[in-house]
Amino acid sequence: MRHVVLLLAAGLWLAPSAAEAELYKCRGADGKTLFTSDRSQCPGASAHEPCGRFQRSQASPAAAAPPSARPARARATDDEAEAQAWRGKRGSAEAALRETENQLETLRQVAGWCNRGAEVWAEDQDGLRHGVDCEDVDTQEAAVRREQKRLEAYLAEGLEEECRRAGCLPGWIR
Repeated sequence: MRHVVLLLAAGLWLAPSAAEAELYKCRGADGKTLFTSDRSQCPGASAHEPCGRFQRSQASPAAAAPPSARPARARATDDEAEAQAWRGKRGSAEAALRETENQLETLRQVAGWCNRGAEVWAEDQDGLRHGVDCEDVDTQEAAVRREQKRLEAYLAEGLEEECRRAGCLPGWIR
């Protein structure tokens, strides 16, 4: 038993401790100084001789974060503002669609009067009455129908696709 203890003590004395392990100093792939005990990570580097001084710094949380990182509160505020902008786009498109539907209803009434052979009159902004050409009503109705279909398609798929391409979250437009 005494020999085992002596052999164990000799082995510990001969084995290098963690503090005595060789350290290598080199530049890492990211350009920062790298200290490692793995020689393969610093090829051609000689063992680093520590100078015996320890340096500690108290880094502030803001300094520790990468410069591109924003505080969570700022990100949340920015996200909410962007979400509000996308909801506004949807609201504008829906309002335009409602306006288009109102125009179509008015044009249908006018077209109905034209089809009955009645003379159709309209008032302008100054209160002056002008006769309405029924062929123009049909042309206007066709143009408003095209705009209605475009707005319906935009609201059904186009707005969501535009949002996806811009990198917004789908919930922002709902």
